[in-house]
Amino acid sequence: MHLYIIEGLDKTGKTTYIKNKFAGYSKIRMPGGFEYTQEMRTFFLEGKIPQAEMIHIIFGEHMAAMQHLYYNKTESYVLDRSFISYLVFQKELLEKYGYYDTYKQILEDMFKKLSKSYEIKILYFTKQLVQRKDDWLEYMDVDELKKNFDELLGQDMYSSYVDRVDIELKKLI
Repeated sequence: MHLYIIEGLDKTGKTTYIKNKFAGYSKIRMPGGFEYTQEMRTFFLEGKIPQAEMIHIIFGEHMAAMQHLYYNKTESYVLDRSFISYLVFQKELLEKYGYYDTYKQILEDMFKKLSKSYEIKILYFTKQLVQRKDDWLEYMDVDELKKNFDELLGQDMYSSYVDRVDIELKKLI
């Protein structure tokens, strides 16, 4: 069985690539791959769930997705983002609340278990194709996020699984 993990910043062509290249695969989109986390995200955006609690909910979603993969090894999957994005995008908050190292270790342990059952390939999309004024990334330090992706995916734990993908805009059309 194959497990493709598609990673990178927003607007790099990941979802379009998945639609074009992985038609026959089961797909899981993270975050928001489960109905309950979509509902919790709505509550969070309405101010009904504190930020510190929401990072635990998202962690739980990633663990649920990985456990689903672990116990359903009968087909190949493609993940539109994974725990890797969680560790990159939420790094500052996880460090602020003291959870980064613990959550990283738990998620990496699960990744190691999955690597025994799946042929894993992480496709890391590195080139942002579109920038919009209303893009939520304008509120984040894109260079810092890219640095976090490069650091994490450059670690021995992941480096043998990673292929960098630089899509040109004309290839998407």
